[in-house]
Amino acid sequence: MLSHLASASAPTGAERSLALLARGLRARQHEVSVTAPGRWSLTRELEQAGVPVAAIAVRSCWLAQWGPQPMWLQAARGLRFAAPDPGSRQLRRWLSTLAPDVVHVNCLPHLRGAAAAKSLGVPLVWHLREILPPGRRRRWFAGRLRRDATTIAAVSEAVAGWLRAEGLGDRVEVVHNGVDPPADDGDRARARRRFGLPPEATVIGLFGQLVAHKGALDFVRAAHAVSAENSELHFLIAGHGPAAFAQRLELEIGAGTAGDHIHVVPPQPEIWELMGAVDMLALTTLWPDPLPRVVMEAMAAERPVVAYEGGGVPEMVIDGETGLLCAPGDVDGLAAAIGQLAGDEELRQRMGAAGGLRVREHFSVERHLDRMATILEAAASSRS
Repeated sequence: MLSHLASASAPTGAERSLALLARGLRARQHEVSVTAPGRWSLTRELEQAGVPVAAIAVRSCWLAQWGPQPMWLQAARGLRFAAPDPGSRQLRRWLSTLAPDVVHVNCLPHLRGAAAAKSLGVPLVWHLREILPPGRRRRWFAGRLRRDATTIAAVSEAVAGWLRAEGLGDRVEVVHNGVDPPADDGDRARARRRFGLPPEATVIGLFGQLVAHKGALDFVRAAHAVSAENSELHFLIAGHGPAAFAQRLELEIGAGTAGDHIHVVPPQPEIWELMGAVDMLALTTLWPDPLPRVVMEAMAAERPVVAYEGGGVPEMVIDGETGLLCAPGDVDGLAAAIGQLAGDEELRQRMGAAGGLRVREHFSVERHLDRMATILEAAASSRS
């Protein structure tokens, strides 16, 4: 299993999903080995589960994001990726020594890993967690998928849609991620003390990377708007990002009425403590989000979700039943949805319980492992 690496200290939802899959397959007596491009915060938990992890500094192709990229940036990233990469040879040697039955590549940027598997004649399951807009860049990535992938596991119908549009429908299997619900609801009072939150306030959380397209600025603007009607609300932001964006966020927080009630903390190793501290989750991603794991985790913790409805979000959140959806960028709609849930504890409880039931029925880890094990075994058996 080949992972990319977004941060040594704060793994993305995609990386956490890979770790969950690796542990689950190992528990089912499959032999699993993982490599990441450097020091990885998930290494210890995988090794404790009997999954060896190797650090191989192979270069990823960071052109695989939805948003517009200036031509100079595309050219710089393309040239960097095209330059000779010693990690590619090391990765190929690692695979050759392991002699796996099948290679699993996590996410679109790991083109080196896919090429290494292809060069060794090993079947490849490419786990796709990205949505790309139409255009030359998407066609180029589709060509790489067509050349190298035996099977493509798409995390949502939203991801599968663009693959089908590029003529790859015969290789695509939609497999939603899975999540284990927390063992209990945690110690709410302790979690609130840790994050500096009042014990009885209604708290809205936003957890994820602090970058522009994740919409933290929209969340803060909505917090200011809804606080004009309900000054007792508190807001918890947990994440990391570039210093320049952190400064923009700090200025936005200080520019409105909710400033003293917006709490920003670093990313946490345990998501359930964050969920235990909040009454609902907000997701404000401005670009189509393939299948944001944090939404699934909130539902598993029986927290209602207020979200922008792009990408795979509507495949998880049923509007009016497990949460409330609005159009990406609609700050007024977001504020109204937060205000509606904040003012109705019974509605929050009802939607939270419905979300928990939906996770157990449609997004369980066992269901996810069953589907992925079948796909991996089928790909392995295709080797001539």
